[in-house]
Amino acid sequence: MWCLISLNSVIIEIQVDPKAIGQECLMKVCEGLGISNEADYFGLKYTGHKGEELWLNLRNPIDRQVGNVSPLRFALKVKFWVPPNLILQETTRHQFYLAARKDLLEKKLQPADWESTAHIIALLSQAETGDYDAFKPPHHFYLQCSEICPEKQDVKPENFLQKILLKHKELHGMKQSAAEYWLLKEISAIDSFGEELFMGKPPSNLSLGVGPHGISVYQKDCEKQSIPYTAIQTAQSQKRVFKLEYLNQENEASYLEIKLESSPAASGLYRAITEKHAFYSCETVRSAVTAQFIRDLKGTIISIFNEDSSLGKKYVFDIRRTCREVYDNARRAIYQAQNEQQSSASSSGTSSRRMSTEDAEDLYLEEGGECCSQLKEAQSCDHCRDNKCDETRERLVTFIDALTCHICMDQPIDSAFLPCAHALACVSCAKRCEVCPLCRGEINQVQKIFLPLHHEQDFDKHISSTPVVN
Repeated sequence: MWCLISLNSVIIEIQVDPKAIGQECLMKVCEGLGISNEADYFGLKYTGHKGEELWLNLRNPIDRQVGNVSPLRFALKVKFWVPPNLILQETTRHQFYLAARKDLLEKKLQPADWESTAHIIALLSQAETGDYDAFKPPHHFYLQCSEICPEKQDVKPENFLQKILLKHKELHGMKQSAAEYWLLKEISAIDSFGEELFMGKPPSNLSLGVGPHGISVYQKDCEKQSIPYTAIQTAQSQKRVFKLEYLNQENEASYLEIKLESSPAASGLYRAITEKHAFYSCETVRSAVTAQFIRDLKGTIISIFNEDSSLGKKYVFDIRRTCREVYDNARRAIYQAQNEQQSSASSSGTSSRRMSTEDAEDLYLEEGGECCSQLKEAQSCDHCRDNKCDETRERLVTFIDALTCHICMDQPIDSAFLPCAHALACVSCAKRCEVCPLCRGEINQVQKIFLPLHHEQDFDKHISSTPVVN
């Protein structure tokens, strides 16, 4: 079965088994993009019978959700938005950037004021066109970004284009990847960052936004109302109607009811609240969430006689990990891959060195001469055959990796977050963190620290001076 995946104006083809579940299709797409370790941030969307956009449930068979008429059409979307400092892979961060740029141009994300808007357009220009060139100014790109406007649309400043130009000049020398990072950092401060919007059925002017911190209620000519996840008492969907019971600011019970275009849209709203709450707020996804399922009519009848039957069984949620678990699992996978790569390179180098020593010994025996000075030098630590010596070197390499910044994986660790006292980042990365990446605690101060073996040349010097272990 062929699936056509829309990816930022590009269509890619994926072939899966006719009975495949959604997770298989998503993993093939992500592996092709090189983001398999952080695939949990993404999802596949398809168009329902009434034109609404719905998330494909990754734990259920694809044909039960969208039919089996090939080719099937999906769109790869960011499902769970996280700050850029929690994204470990450059390819993942680039897909986040492309999705953010699209949302900005479609006015799904709106900056707070014109100053922020100018800065965002300048970062977009730096990422797309590079450094400002006075002979070829990217005015066409500035005009393309003119659709981006602040949430409170005041009168646009007369010198707005000049302000964008000056901010673009200030970014001279910034790499494309750095511009993408700081753009994501800028939009992560927007209130609607990471929100999934659900529109009420006309003539209702009510809409709900489900984001990392809770639910935002939007109504025409009314101020936005925020409902944190901790205030929600009950939530349920009945056909096209979604009902919510929560505690208001006076700690009194309040009720909210919204009618959507279709029953799948109402179920999607209920699913979004549960999954986003689990992803952003919980330590782990509870089994009560992952095990929840429904059956179709045929499966319900069969289950009367056999409760363990899987016939007609459809899972309600497909979330498997929380934000913290995704970050930790990706960090471990990347760290393990780097260790395996280093071990492979080390073993191949050792093998070649051993081969050269054996050749020298053979040559020595054939000629019947005495041990030459070159063969004696081959017995030094660099050419040692002892397994204990190899283990010592591997331990030192592991030690150096442990002292490397866990965010950029490039610079040595030289800062600690206070008051939690966790040391896992370099100064440049630590300054960009709003909370501790390890414990999510508040950061009051970033303290400079000094650890041993800060530089690679120190490590090489230490390696060269390591004695042979007999």
